[in-house]
Amino acid sequence: MAKSIVYKHYQRVLTQWPVDLLRPEVSFQEVMRRRIDKRLLPSSPNTPQQPQDKVRANDALATPAPSQPFDEKGELEQVNALYSLLENRYSKKVPAGAQSIAIHLHIN
Repeated sequence: MAKSIVYKHYQRVLTQWPVDLLRPEVSFQEVMRRRIDKRLLPSSPNTPQQPQDKVRANDALATPAPSQPFDEKGELEQVNALYSLLENRYSKKVPAGAQSIAIHLHIN
């Protein structure tokens, strides 16, 4: 249940995320969706591992260690960080004028 709530939050924030006009070939949304799907969606035990999941080193085929257990609090903190960036919470807390004055005073 908790995974589905976190998953829905991730999906919601990514649908609202703006497209990078300077680098349209790089999609933050797609990278995050792949990461989230891999991390939060249930995988079938009969599903074979993807080729990128296996690593060849010294002519031996190695499988990466299993991922960390699901941490709902940590995942929700990550989602909250994305929401805060999306909503420009930081620019609203510190106006640009005050921010530039503070930087100027700190440098001098």
